[in-house]
Amino acid sequence: MALVLALALSASVYWGYTLFLLATGLIVFGVAYGWPRLTDSPQPRATSIMLFIFGVAGLIAAFRDSTAPYLDWLPVLAGLGLLWTFVQNLTRGMGASDAVANVSAQVAGVVIALSASTWVAAITMPGDKEAIVVGLVSLIVAGCMTALPWPAIYTSPLAVAMPTAVAGILSVLIFRDAISWPVALILGAVMGLLVAGVDRMLGLIAHSKYQAVSLEISQNIELKKNVEKARSFAVQLALGAAPIALGGVIVYALERVTL
Repeated sequence: MALVLALALSASVYWGYTLFLLATGLIVFGVAYGWPRLTDSPQPRATSIMLFIFGVAGLIAAFRDSTAPYLDWLPVLAGLGLLWTFVQNLTRGMGASDAVANVSAQVAGVVIALSASTWVAAITMPGDKEAIVVGLVSLIVAGCMTALPWPAIYTSPLAVAMPTAVAGILSVLIFRDAISWPVALILGAVMGLLVAGVDRMLGLIAHSKYQAVSLEISQNIELKKNVEKARSFAVQLALGAAPIALGGVIVYALERVTL
């Protein structure tokens, strides 16, 4: 899933900002649908709606902002998302189980969904866009390394080393005049570290029951199968979309520093 989303973003870089915005919306959708099911939220539909609303609002705000830093509304949206999280969990009642874990997971989801807007902010900045392409290619390579059917002790170092090498090669052979090779190496390494770290951290959650004790006590076998199947797809969606959304923060920061 990370490969598909990153390719969509890469292709849309040169096809106009509107297409880039729509492609970034796929990331928001992936996070919104997958995150509540990855974390076994007791209110998956309500949480998905909330994450999608704030994620899309962040994209539109960044797209329509014509002056630097292009993220003026992001703190406001983050604050409203935090408020919504607490209000939504209060509706579960004072004696609701796993309240702290649910609030923490939901707040983290808001942060990740809003992080996708940094891709839009990066593309609207004046100047060359080669850093965005290098960052996306690094995400693709790192995602491919983590998808290998090997233990993490092997895939994690590869997820850092290979994007670093590919980013350096791109800067020397293709984007020589746009991005220096030291900057490209750093960008590739940071993207690799991000993907490897997110894969390891969220992978542990994906292979454990975070909050869904109701699934364990359910006597409906068909319900179990359906829920587990949906959870499996949603988990893969979240694992693919989360590092891409967070990767926008790195590219945006690099664009701001080098501008």
